[in-house]
Amino acid sequence: MTSRRRSLPGMFARYMLLGLAGLFLLWALVAGARLAMSYQESVTLPSGMQLRREFDWRHSGRWDLFARNGRTRLARDVEFVCFNDRYVFVRSYERPFTGLYDAETDSRVPVNYSDAMEISGLDKPGGGCNGFFTGWVGPGLLLDNRRPPFVPPCTWRNVDNEALRDRAWLERPCAPGPWPPERQ
Repeated sequence: MTSRRRSLPGMFARYMLLGLAGLFLLWALVAGARLAMSYQESVTLPSGMQLRREFDWRHSGRWDLFARNGRTRLARDVEFVCFNDRYVFVRSYERPFTGLYDAETDSRVPVNYSDAMEISGLDKPGGGCNGFFTGWVGPGLLLDNRRPPFVPPCTWRNVDNEALRDRAWLERPCAPGPWPPERQ
């Protein structure tokens, strides 16, 4: 068996290719970890219930409503919420989870939409929401440390609702000006 002497440029090219492949794999690992960690976002509502972003391969992330203990999932795939100090009404992409949730019992209230809005005090004449905001808000807009345009509009803060006890929620960041914001 004869051995051929390897050329220096060929050996350099081979190791360079292996090094680039290694760097790409390292980048993919770090990017994947960062992506997975971005789905750990959550916000605790005034009632103590939590909205948490969960990783889901089909939807690349979804928002779920959890009980006050932070472990019991009450609703999946939340699209919009209307909430006050005790109740959260959820509109979900998965229809069976759409409904009213009570923080005192950490459970769903088995009533229809109109009864739910009347029981909870979230009903606003003419539509909308009579909770901390006058409009239905997506969970991603409620996260701490957000800045415009990724926060609810200031005009939606329901400062006139005297029944709301946790007034600090009305001081959270909001987007001034018209809604939706104009594109730059």
